[in-house]
Amino acid sequence: MFLSIYPPLAGGVVILLVLVWQWQVETLHHELDTMATASVEEQERLLENKLDYVVADVLTLSRQNELRRYLEGGDALLLESIAREYSARLRYSGLYQQIRLLDVQGRERVRVELGADGETRITTGGRDAEVWRDAGALALGANEIYVSALDLDLVQGRIARPFVPTLRLATPVVDAAGRNRGLIVIHYLAGRLLQRLEDVGRGNPARPMLVNCAGYWLLAPEAEMRWGFMLPERAHQRMQQRFPRVWREMTRVDRGEVRTAAGFFAFHRVEPLRVDYPVHSAPCGGTVAAVSPLQWYTLAFVPRAHYERAAMTPTVIIGLLGLLLLGVLAAAVQSMVALYVNRRAQLRQLERMARTDALTGMANRIAFEERARLEIERAARHRRCFALCVIDLDGFKAINDTQGHLAGDAVLGFVAGVLQGQLRTTSGDLAGRIGGDEFGLLLTELPGPEAARAILEDIRRLIAEGDWGGQRVSASIGAALYPQDARHLTELFQLADAAMYRAKSAGKDRVVLTDAAAPGGA
Repeated sequence: MFLSIYPPLAGGVVILLVLVWQWQVETLHHELDTMATASVEEQERLLENKLDYVVADVLTLSRQNELRRYLEGGDALLLESIAREYSARLRYSGLYQQIRLLDVQGRERVRVELGADGETRITTGGRDAEVWRDAGALALGANEIYVSALDLDLVQGRIARPFVPTLRLATPVVDAAGRNRGLIVIHYLAGRLLQRLEDVGRGNPARPMLVNCAGYWLLAPEAEMRWGFMLPERAHQRMQQRFPRVWREMTRVDRGEVRTAAGFFAFHRVEPLRVDYPVHSAPCGGTVAAVSPLQWYTLAFVPRAHYERAAMTPTVIIGLLGLLLLGVLAAAVQSMVALYVNRRAQLRQLERMARTDALTGMANRIAFEERARLEIERAARHRRCFALCVIDLDGFKAINDTQGHLAGDAVLGFVAGVLQGQLRTTSGDLAGRIGGDEFGLLLTELPGPEAARAILEDIRRLIAEGDWGGQRVSASIGAALYPQDARHLTELFQLADAAMYRAKSAGKDRVVLTDAAAPGGA
């Protein structure tokens, strides 16, 4: 009887365990794929509209009053006034390495640059045009924008060490007669933008990447893979050489997924600069004769080893269970229930991880945006007002650079504690970390703008009270109100982000509401 009953039961158990193992592995692999796709989408959101304010600055400087008078009269003394305004823009923005005025031959008339000591250096007069590497921009028309490839800054013809990732944006200077008299050039420090993209991959098996349209890495998991188009020893580090099948798919469609022997890739083609003015770019070695947008590829890569490790757990567990089940069939049901409960707990944990910032325990950007959309629906239904706020830390990078990432993490934890402590228990307020040192805040059921301002001023004051070994951080806070300022999430974020940058431009450590919410925008 044993021989007639046990073999079929044991065979059934083995078949069942094999099927369960396959389901477990496929589920875990699907979750890793989903993480990669979500990481690419998060990178795309971080890049969206980040360069628009640089365009605004370069266009504003091309219409500078002192510059117009200089073009009309040629008074060299006006160059000093022009340079002073450039210097102020460098100091207050914290985003630029250089601002230059070139004449129509490409010679420098004014050069203002930020030194390693944080002080600005001013040079007026004629320098050689060789420092301007994008000569095709000299042929642009009025209100046209040139944006260079994202590359490394050069000092006296050599790559600066440590590396300084830079984008150069330029627009023509036109006199009253409509003649092209030169260029305004801004060197944008792109390192902070790359760092925000890199932060997306922290605590996540999906490694973020940024690739230019020639296939070279601007951001990669390994430092030796980056900047191959500028460093001869890394010239072979290109997508089309290391991952040719992925590159072929990237050049064929705007977004997609590719599984290779090395691992899983998810990618999107992005245009980080979208403005109403014609934008010219030659990031792939072409010319600037035609309007062509700046294009990059954001990618997330999950190495094959992660999939193998994900499969290892169910393999070991189910293998041991199989041995037990072949010996004691009575233990099968209990073991399967335990496995199911364990799996459900893993799924819930993964779901929490996908919506929680690993460092602060706050909502991450995905969870914050989901909640903001729900709040829009709720506020519309009940005709209530709420504020969407963007908080960016001033001085955080200095602490990170001088005291290390542990101190930087402590600052982020402190700020998270301040925000959580200011949430009102009687409302649906929510705080979240939406970037490297950028936080989001939803203040719900508000009677009006002043209520939001009062709460945000308390938050700003509490953050400024922190002391980190003699160094301090402050907060530049921008806020937009629903429905007074906007009724859609994208518009609310854009308005709040713009208000935050106005706070930074106005001197930092302050709260700025949008113009619609508070007259004067402050």
